[in-house]
Amino acid sequence: MNDNERQTCLLCNGNNLRFVRKYRTDSKHGKRLFGKAGLYICANCSFVQMIPVPTDFELVDYYKIDYRYGERYGSEVANVSEFPCDNLFYLNRGESIAELVSKSFNSEKESEPVRILDIGAGFGHVLHAFGRRFTDPELFAIEISEVCIKHMTSLGIKVYSELAEDILPELDEQFDIIVLSHVLEHLANPKEMVRLLRNRLSNNGLLYIEVPNIPVESLKKYPDNKWAPRVDEPHITFFSRETLKRILKNEDMKILFCETGGEKYQYVSSVRFRLPRLQPFILNHMPRRLFLALRKQRFASSLRVQMRENSFYEYGGFRIWIRSISTKNGR
Repeated sequence: MNDNERQTCLLCNGNNLRFVRKYRTDSKHGKRLFGKAGLYICANCSFVQMIPVPTDFELVDYYKIDYRYGERYGSEVANVSEFPCDNLFYLNRGESIAELVSKSFNSEKESEPVRILDIGAGFGHVLHAFGRRFTDPELFAIEISEVCIKHMTSLGIKVYSELAEDILPELDEQFDIIVLSHVLEHLANPKEMVRLLRNRLSNNGLLYIEVPNIPVESLKKYPDNKWAPRVDEPHITFFSRETLKRILKNEDMKILFCETGGEKYQYVSSVRFRLPRLQPFILNHMPRRLFLALRKQRFASSLRVQMRENSFYEYGGFRIWIRSISTKNGR
């Protein structure tokens, strides 16, 4: 690590960071922004992060250009008339999260509506799933995508359109459930985010955090799954169960649940890892009308996301996500 790349660990502030491998990108903008970065592991706490970290301005510019465009990362516009079944992947994710968290929820305010906040809420599938489990809940979202804001507003969700780091310190509200799903790994200050969320939790409130599962032993190998990206872009931090639990404990959170979930990874060869996935490759080169016609055929059912994907509700082992539920210590 040269002098202009020196940085302390984002988890423990240690300065003994060791190079693991180059950062993997897949977009033209990503190659320009992240192309010279590497993954480094902290010798003190085993936390993994990218170095150098782009500036806030560079990241905002990246997300505006690449993240919600080109049909990447679920960027397709939601269909209000078909919601929440317009995207069965997000439907399954929302239902499985709400089912898991609801089992741990115990409200002290039975006469008052449950207040639920989803940060980086996308099109609102998670909030919709929670809304089906509680009577007249108050649903809130923090989201900066204009198309997502418009869609959630049409669903009656109150949306804050500022960045979470900016709006959370300004809020007076306390929330009974806070969801941070696939957001923490994008942040250059994950500790501060957990601290801000803790301050917004009500007594006995629950904090749900979900991140990709990137155990240290997999960093130099080639884990693969159809629902997990093969690249690092645009993640800044890389969590294992141990490091996610550590950051929660360091911020005075009591962990109620922390386990891997979703489909299982498989290791593939470096050659296969670098080749395009066959199904997306074919679909990207297939006329839209032909794709829609074939999709309705019985033989294509195994290629479609189902109304209930059982793997979203399965836990333990080498799976693609880490799911955690925590509450304030002493509660």
